[in-house]
Amino acid sequence: MGGGRDVPPGRWLSWWGSRAPRARPTNHPGVETIESKDLAFSIARIIDEKQADDIAILDVSGPLVIADYFVVASARNQRHARALASDLIRAMKQEGRLCRHTAGAEGGSNWVLLDFDDVVVHLFQAEARSFYDLESLWADVPRVEFVHTAREVAPTWESLGDSSYPDSGDSV
Repeated sequence: MGGGRDVPPGRWLSWWGSRAPRARPTNHPGVETIESKDLAFSIARIIDEKQADDIAILDVSGPLVIADYFVVASARNQRHARALASDLIRAMKQEGRLCRHTAGAEGGSNWVLLDFDDVVVHLFQAEARSFYDLESLWADVPRVEFVHTAREVAPTWESLGDSSYPDSGDSV
């Protein structure tokens, strides 16, 4: 073979390791293929229902070959981010989509990453989101408009009046 390194047949992947080109796997057999944009919207809707904030969908299909969309969202805290990730993985599995890789879901991370092949999900706590600022890093890619669902705001004790507060001293 020319000037390249000789690699025994069958050993190519182990020799190349993470540098090996990744073919985009398809869904499970018998499961209808979903377009990348529809998948991004589906993911955004699921995490929106679970109270994720500031959801942004970035179309990174031009500059990247490893993904078509990034879904970026904020979680209130680490527990909320882990719950979002867990619920999203479960919901996608029910739709026949597997999460190929996760990072940050275990331990003390303030950034959880989920890889659904064509769509990569970034769940940040507020401080990490402003620090890494993916939206500015990818400022030249198109944004896909996503409309958040209207959430019913839970009443506060003040809006219910003092007599409804458990420790108000009023006996029932």
